[in-house]
Amino acid sequence: MEPYPANFDVDYAEGTRNQWLGAAGVFWYFKQLLLIPHGIILFFLWIGAAFGAWFGYIFVLITGKRLPDGLHNFLSGTIGWNTRTYAWQFSLVDEYPPFELEPSGYPAEWTESDDNPERNRLLGLAGVLFPIKLLLALPHLIILSVLGVAGFLAAWVGFWIIVFTGTLPEGIHTFVAGVIQWGSRTGAWLLGLTDTYPPFTLE
Repeated sequence: MEPYPANFDVDYAEGTRNQWLGAAGVFWYFKQLLLIPHGIILFFLWIGAAFGAWFGYIFVLITGKRLPDGLHNFLSGTIGWNTRTYAWQFSLVDEYPPFELEPSGYPAEWTESDDNPERNRLLGLAGVLFPIKLLLALPHLIILSVLGVAGFLAAWVGFWIIVFTGTLPEGIHTFVAGVIQWGSRTGAWLLGLTDTYPPFTLE
């Protein structure tokens, strides 16, 4: 089985985590306050991504070709920014996420490598008629609604463990990272970054 062309990788780094950030996670709103700048920027980035993806679907429908590089990189960069924010929010990393679409050296990394020059025009049409593409992604969205709750609860347990031990159990790290990856892959498919339907897996 070929690897999926979009992946989220985050270094476990032996699980060592900042206990103060763990405490901020236990009292959830404290950590959210620290993320307000990212939340504001991501709000506008996702608005831009929604419009950009829709024009991208029209481009695919007409040409049958991969999205123009500038649009492709913007959409992929938006997902990457989102994944890095989640990684810090759930204490998969302690390093505050950078304000960049394509940073280098950050311990949580989103990679998207589908360089196939051809694209499926039918999926482009499904994207232009966006509810159709949402319907195709519905199995993933249903599963993610459950996984999202489970991931939040696992992360919150992890915050408590970090407060008392200064470490995050590897099982929690792997599970939460898997949930972020699943959601991000689904987002990449919905935005037209790849025609490959996302797998039903946390790996």
